[in-house]
Amino acid sequence: MLYGQHTVLLNKEKTFKLPKRFSSDLGKSLFLTRGFDQNLVIMPEEAFSELYSRLTNNITITDPLARLLMRFFLGDAIAIPVKTSLEINLSDSLCRYAKIKADTAVILVGQGDHFELWARPYWDEQDIIINDAQKNANRFASLNYSI
Repeated sequence: MLYGQHTVLLNKEKTFKLPKRFSSDLGKSLFLTRGFDQNLVIMPEEAFSELYSRLTNNITITDPLARLLMRFFLGDAIAIPVKTSLEINLSDSLCRYAKIKADTAVILVGQGDHFELWARPYWDEQDIIINDAQKNANRFASLNYSI
């Protein structure tokens, strides 16, 4: 399971290292693509393939909105073999989308079967939203979640 918040340093070549403790959870290859919140998503191949299957089983390419979603999801996706160094190199187009700049710290957030990668200013905005206890009590009440 991929979890926790991790600050990782992006070097001038837009490369960073995933935390070593997750190496056994990553499989042989990863996919890097756009997230819905102006962030990036890093998924093991198995999770990426499962999401792709769920998308394509529930949409038709004759629907313009479905085609737009597939362009969003697959258009800039990159397959990355997992090296023992756990280094990930970001493309220019994905960095532009997520407003991630070289030579900065970025935030890696575990989401169970994938990571989100955030530019610090956007993560700081999310963190404010996440930590609003009053709103959370109402915002999550409709979800079927019990402990």
